[in-house]
Amino acid sequence: MTYRPHPLGSFLLAFLVIVGWSDVALAHPSGLQAGDPWWQAWHADWLVLSNLALMAGLYAFGLRRMWRRTGTGRGVKTWRAYAFAGALLTTAIALLSPVDALSDDLSWVHMLQHLILMAIAAPLLVLGYPELVFLWVLPLRARRALGTWPQHSRIVGFLWRASWNPLWIWTIHALTIWVWHIPVLYELALNDPLVHDIEHLTFFVAAVLFWRVIIDPRSSLRLNPGLGVLYLFTTSLHASALGALMTLSPRPWYATYIGRTEVWNLTPLEDQQLAGLIMWMPGCTVYAFVAAVLLGSWLLNVESLGEDRHLSARPRVTAN
Repeated sequence: MTYRPHPLGSFLLAFLVIVGWSDVALAHPSGLQAGDPWWQAWHADWLVLSNLALMAGLYAFGLRRMWRRTGTGRGVKTWRAYAFAGALLTTAIALLSPVDALSDDLSWVHMLQHLILMAIAAPLLVLGYPELVFLWVLPLRARRALGTWPQHSRIVGFLWRASWNPLWIWTIHALTIWVWHIPVLYELALNDPLVHDIEHLTFFVAAVLFWRVIIDPRSSLRLNPGLGVLYLFTTSLHASALGALMTLSPRPWYATYIGRTEVWNLTPLEDQQLAGLIMWMPGCTVYAFVAAVLLGSWLLNVESLGEDRHLSARPRVTAN
């Protein structure tokens, strides 16, 4: 029997090698100057690293256990395992790479960091179907008890139903985006590491809940495509509005960046305009693209359903 390395194990090994190779301080990096080798500004945040390693390990263990019982690729397809690995990789890029280092000095990089977390890492995590895989880490009795927990506890049942309510989730997602861009809270996050971590956590959790309603592997829990298109389109509208406000504002919103952006040959206002454009264009393009895919698949399904009904309604000719 030949050994085949698991994709998550390969990812984790490669990631640790990259971080270990980087010649960077252990603390949250800052103080980079123009001309510095910013591409080496990886940093080893051990809280982030340990959580990524734990998630990778649990997923690999649960997936191996599941596939031993069901067969490789059954229950959770192989491409979903790669999607989960991609979620861990993009989260690491957002929180441990030069993106995190430069976000201290440039608002547009900070916006890019949020975009990676909310529009790339979060949907990849949902596509990886971690809820099912993590259940397989537990013994059979514990899996059954956890699976029926929402039915036996009012509080847990309420929270479970609320986490699938599209109106609530849409509102939480929108408020998370807008509230954290209020200058007082935005600058507090820039200057307080704990608040910064809370900001990232709320962005990521809100985004996971948001995407789960649209692309969760369990089709019975997803929004129907028509409502999904509306859900994504309205999100694109309000996010575009925030991006436009940042781009067209006659003055910078965040005083903390004054004196930092000039090192990178940008005025604070120009830096903010770039950040607004990133939210306005590529950020909202993600929502528009997924909405277009949903609409296209919906129309194809409607068309095929109509053809099936037409064929079934045709009179059958029988030979005498």
